[in-house]
Amino acid sequence: MKRVNLASPNRVLVLLMLAAFLFNGISIYNENVLIPNITKFTSILVLLTFYFVLRKRMANVFLTIFLFLFLGDAFDVFIFGDLSDKLSKTFYLGSYSLLIFVLLGNLNRIKYEGLVSVYLILVLLLNSYFLYILYGVVKDSFSDNVNLVLSICHGIVLLAMSFFAFAVYLSKETTQSIIFLVMVCCFVFSDVLNYICNFYVYFWVFEFMGNMLHLMSLALLYTYMHNHHKIINVKRKELSDSYLIKNPERLTA
Repeated sequence: MKRVNLASPNRVLVLLMLAAFLFNGISIYNENVLIPNITKFTSILVLLTFYFVLRKRMANVFLTIFLFLFLGDAFDVFIFGDLSDKLSKTFYLGSYSLLIFVLLGNLNRIKYEGLVSVYLILVLLLNSYFLYILYGVVKDSFSDNVNLVLSICHGIVLLAMSFFAFAVYLSKETTQSIIFLVMVCCFVFSDVLNYICNFYVYFWVFEFMGNMLHLMSLALLYTYMHNHHKIINVKRKELSDSYLIKNPERLTA
């Protein structure tokens, strides 16, 4: 009996991503929301299925992040009034806050020296200015104060997440830090394009790019999480091997 190739789910995932890009582009251009909604609702379920095909366990923080993102997508797809929009924003806020929590473990090793400090200050100022401009454009479009407060908090969390992700990248410049930074950029630009389409001007290209960036951010989060668990397993194996070498009598037990 042939062994199952564990790399095949990743190839299938790439093909599904390409198919989603194609069908979503055609559907949005033809003003058909059915396929984009189906893609958005099922994307996290597909990613989790592929993950558990490869691995049996997932850290609680990543599982909670995916759960919040799934609920945010679900309430964004199945709209039943203003409450749905508020719940969607709330769950997105929770997932982004947990992503910042994931970054906190790397912040204690950052050295704010030289060009790193200059870059971080510039990024913070530019993002703050961009957020202020966006707020000035859409502030009159909110129906009530709750949506306004949620949107402001949403912008602040996105600003903090991008700032910390850039800080970790400048300090470490590892593959994981690059993946996380690109993922955060995809989340930010996806949400910005969504706000522009909903509150300022609608253009099908903006909606398509926003949906695809959101899908890419989920795929990058999946990649980051998969690599994270793989690295942890390698480190545990190295520690176990080192312990066995230092205690050879255990090998003869």
